[in-house]
Amino acid sequence: MQKLTEEYVRQLGRGDVMAFDVATHCGFYTLGDYGTKHFPPTEKAPKYMGPDYAQHKAFRNWLIEILTSHGIKVVAAEDVVFGHFIDFRKLCEFRGILFEVCQTLDIPIVTFKPTDIKKHGTGNGRADKKMMIEFAEKRYHIDVEGDDNLADALHIYMYFIHRYKL
Repeated sequence: MQKLTEEYVRQLGRGDVMAFDVATHCGFYTLGDYGTKHFPPTEKAPKYMGPDYAQHKAFRNWLIEILTSHGIKVVAAEDVVFGHFIDFRKLCEFRGILFEVCQTLDIPIVTFKPTDIKKHGTGNGRADKKMMIEFAEKRYHIDVEGDDNLADALHIYMYFIHRYKL
């Protein structure tokens, strides 16, 4: 798998990076394309597989499509910290799919602690959703329309850009 070496980072441009706030409502950000993609459970899945079965496949297929169509060379995401999420299991499942897709496509993935992302974005490592939305719009002049998933993805992207000096 491709490693995020200093040499690799030197070859990156800002458009080569995509950030994800991974969840059932997945915020994403890269230059020229951003938003939140929703992956609702389906009742059409075989009962023995459970209603989330098609949800995971839809997420995986969407990831492959968006990463390849944009020619993404590195992915940034929020790391999992136990106790900070209501649906921890779902977050872990989606995060595992993100890692598998990145390995399949040979794209390095970098994760950041939520407190580091919040501290960089707002100056407060314990910022709430409202503050993250407010600072995303104030600092980066992008209307996230009250969407905390998009705001988080934008902050993750900007933290990566700052940290790796792109």
